[in-house]
Amino acid sequence: MTNSSPSQIDIWWPQLNEQIRSVVVNNIWSPLAPYTLGEIARLGGPSTGDSYFVETEGDWYLPTEAVKWLASCGEFTRMARPVQSDPRAAYFKRSWPKR
Repeated sequence: MTNSSPSQIDIWWPQLNEQIRSVVVNNIWSPLAPYTLGEIARLGGPSTGDSYFVETEGDWYLPTEAVKWLASCGEFTRMARPVQSDPRAAYFKRSWPKR
């Protein structure tokens, strides 16, 4: 598949394993793992040889259009883990410990 339109993601995204989708959603700006890239290609999506993915220093990323599509789909909010603050931060936020 050499079609680089952003709508292409709606064909292979629902077929991806839910765990893979969750990892991609929660690491949206991180490079895609080789296994994830292989699964996308296996399901009929683009491969690294196509011009769909963005390559930077040997790592492969989703294109901006695909990220925008993911962020707008309802599944994104369901799968995204809430950001949890570090409980130690509250301690230091009050004041620096006095010794």
